Amino acid sequence: MILHLSQLYSLSRSGSFSHLSNRKDSLQKEREELESILKTSKEKLIYGIHTGFGPHAFTSNEELDLIQKSLVYHLTVEPVLSKEGIPHSNLTHEEARVVLAARLYSLSLGGSGIRYETLDILNQLLELDCIPILPERGSLSASGDLIPLSYIPLALLGESGFTGKGKELGPTKQNGKTSKISGLPWTPHPKEAISLTNGTSFTTALLGYQVVTFRNLFLQSIELLQYLFHYHSVFPDAFHPAYHNHKQFSGPKLIAKFLHPIVSKNPKSKVEGKRIQDIYSVRCIPQILGAVWDEIESIGGVVEQELNSLSDNPVLIHTDGREETRYRFAEGGGFYASQVSFAADRLQNAMAVWCTWADRFLNYLFDPKENDEFPLMLSAKPGTFAGLSGLGLMSAHLTAEVRRDSMPGSMQSIPTNGNNQDIVPMGAISVLRNRRTVTSVTKLLSIFSYAVYQSSLFAKRKELVPDCELFRGLKTMDVDRSLDFEIQTLIDRISNSTSSLAMTPID
Repeated sequence: MILHLSQLYSLSRSGSFSHLSNRKDSLQKEREELESILKTSKEKLIYGIHTGFGPHAFTSNEELDLIQKSLVYHLTVEPVLSKEGIPHSNLTHEEARVVLAARLYSLSLGGSGIRYETLDILNQLLELDCIPILPERGSLSASGDLIPLSYIPLALLGESGFTGKGKELGPTKQNGKTSKISGLPWTPHPKEAISLTNGTSFTTALLGYQVVTFRNLFLQSIELLQYLFHYHSVFPDAFHPAYHNHKQFSGPKLIAKFLHPIVSKNPKSKVEGKRIQDIYSVRCIPQILGAVWDEIESIGGVVEQELNSLSDNPVLIHTDGREETRYRFAEGGGFYASQVSFAADRLQNAMAVWCTWADRFLNYLFDPKENDEFPLMLSAKPGTFAGLSGLGLMSAHLTAEVRRDSMPGSMQSIPTNGNNQDIVPMGAISVLRNRRTVTSVTKLLSIFSYAVYQSSLFAKRKELVPDCELFRGLKTMDVDRSLDFEIQTLIDRISNSTSSLAMTPID
């Protein structure tokens, strides 16, 4: 099985992994090998099993179960529950679901040595929608997403809390650590707490969730252009498929495929004495949005590679056959999320470019000298009514904010952990920033949507204005009024709809 972004996104709502039982035999054999290593190996300095963690990994300790609990306890430093048991400073329920799903799937691939029974508990939590509360902050995306992921084993121990429809099923301090779920509360066996904690699943899953979300918002913006170009004329050559055959990139070809059949039906004609090409925010739509599309697809591919990899340390590797067991533990940096950290910054840049284009295209709709059809600021009576001037101001604010936030996080390394982690990729701060940007993109798209809808009021050929479910029940603006209801309605509809252009991501 390959875990695609579409499946990960689906798991944010419901479901579990039906394939897990097929992995039972191989995972149990690996666990048996691990137990054999612990019993027979002369090596008593296996990281995270016999030793402490990070700078404390220098002496052997026979308290193997205690070491696992020590890992969980020393990392769970971010309050996620108030004294009254109310969650705060935590991921949304959907985000926590994808993180749990990603960690479970990564460990199910084998090589960690974790017990099948532990993974089966995680799968039950997904199925029953009893999801550990996970904090937003604390990961450096190296040595694993330590602090956020440590709240998974903390919840299994019955010392934190859960969200979701089945949240009452989990063991908590409030219910005396009792649970109807078999195997809970849980006791970690050697290597298990570090396996749950020492991976990239927080950074990777959140980035994957954001890729699919932005992909859908992006495609909705293309749908809005299709709506607009039914009645608003632009020069069609810029969208002609043959024009884009001179380059190798697939994104511009896709955008042209979506838009050329529409712009070619109602083309803008060249007129002596007027510019014969549209401004860049119109003419270069295939190049601008096509490049954003190519970035979305490329970033999604990187995320899927990490989703379908084991991220842990140490890991079991095959021996050369001359040793007592078929496996041994190898120690390295499999917890280091460089690729997804770079990818998180790339997604932010792609979203910032989309915002910049959307803001400039709004200016095109607001400027009669450029669009040749619509009045100043899409006002029904320029000079008396301000029209959509306020939306233009908000668009500029949102765009500036997104651009300000576009400093790469992947190069913000700060040494920590007794200098054990002397260089780290910081992808988690990038995905947390991306969360803010996705919210801004959604709001900017709602502004963009209303501006397109308002432009239909002034269409020279109103018979060409198509029906659009997005605008059902909304009104264009003749006299200035508050638009807060319209914008909030559009935000809600955009957030809860899937573009008709959407295809299964990266399948």
